[in-house]
Amino acid sequence: MKYLLCMIYLLFSISGLTFMKMGSNQETKILFEIWGLKFTIQSMVGYSCYIISFILYTIVISKFDLSYIHPIIGGITNISVLVIAVLLFHERFTIFSLIGSVFIVAGVFCMNIK
Repeated sequence: MKYLLCMIYLLFSISGLTFMKMGSNQETKILFEIWGLKFTIQSMVGYSCYIISFILYTIVISKFDLSYIHPIIGGITNISVLVIAVLLFHERFTIFSLIGSVFIVAGVFCMNIK
């Protein structure tokens, strides 16, 4: 059950970031603006997902050792967002992105060797 909770957290966190980016990039109808921040339907969905993910994160860290779970879900989030950024938003994937991803995976692996 706690691993399912992690997966749901990751889904909401990554979706939140993706929708916030979509809402800031598209020339869609702006619902309102505060301090130069434009709120669109996509960005509002993103903010909602991200708020839910934060609540889920507080539950997740109570179920695992923090030094174990935080690097793992942080690494998964970072690499997933990199993949989405390249595939969906056509952002650049550089050799440094690849090297950084390898370091993330290696670091998480090394931190969790028992």
